[in-house]
Amino acid sequence: MSVVLPVLRALPLSTEAFAPFGTLLNQPACAPSLERGDITFWNSTADLSGLAGSGVTGHLIAHRRELTLTRIERHLHTPEAFIASAGRSLMVVGAPGEVDPQQLCAFEISAGQAVLLRPGAWHWAPYPLSEAATFLLILRAETSEHDIEMRDVPAHRLEPPAHEGSSSHGPSP
Repeated sequence: MSVVLPVLRALPLSTEAFAPFGTLLNQPACAPSLERGDITFWNSTADLSGLAGSGVTGHLIAHRRELTLTRIERHLHTPEAFIASAGRSLMVVGAPGEVDPQQLCAFEISAGQAVLLRPGAWHWAPYPLSEAATFLLILRAETSEHDIEMRDVPAHRLEPPAHEGSSSHGPSP
C-alpha cells in the first residue's frame, strides 16, 4: 500500500510573498543611500531591532578600482559584519586604537565568506578583484550618521595573495 504525500509547491521568492514570514534580504530596488564611485550603498534595508538593539542590514556593491588605499574608517560603538554574496575582493583592516598604517592587513574575501569587525577596527570599503563584489552588511542603525571616523593614510598599493599553483616570481623566461 503506497501513501500519497500532499504536495507543497515552491513559490517564487519575492518581498510580498515572503512578508508574512519575515524580510527578504535582496539588494534593494530603490535608489541607494550613497554612491561614491568606489561603492554603491543602501543603508537600513532591514530592521534587526528584534535582536534587542538597533541593528539593521545594509547592502554594499564595491566597484572595481585601482588597488591603492588612501583612506580608512572606523566605528567606535558598533561591530560591523560584511557577508560576501558575489565576487572576490581585498579588505583592508587595522586593529582598534590609533591607526597605524604600518600594521594594516589586507585579506581576500570571496562569495560565501563573512567577517565581523570589532568596534573600533579600522577598515575601508573592499577592493574588488572581480568587476564588482556584493555584500550584505549588519550594523547598528545609527552608524552611518553618528559613528563614523575617517582618516587619510599614506598611499599603500594592495597586492592580491598568490594562489596555490601560481608563481609569485613572475613569468618564466
